[in-house]
Amino acid sequence: MALRKPALAVEEPTREVTFSSNRQVGLPSEFARAMKLSPQTKLLEVLVRLPGVGYGVVLMPKPKSYSAALREALSGIAPAGKADQFIKTLRDEWE
Repeated sequence: MALRKPALAVEEPTREVTFSSNRQVGLPSEFARAMKLSPQTKLLEVLVRLPGVGYGVVLMPKPKSYSAALREALSGIAPAGKADQFIKTLRDEWE
């Protein structure tokens, strides 16, 4: 089953940023608009292993409901209307 590919809301999805002496990086305003962020929005940082590269950071809005966010993330690969059962099957495989 093919994954749905959302249209990009930015012209250049990859940007170079500078890591400051205060360990901060700036988020381009175009990215913030595409992510629909406003001041004081809570974000999650996820450290991910990138084979052949090392580590990277994924930045995303903190979901109001983690289970709803997981259902939405799996909606492209789970059978239609069966995301909850698909998640249960995955959890059973992990145990």
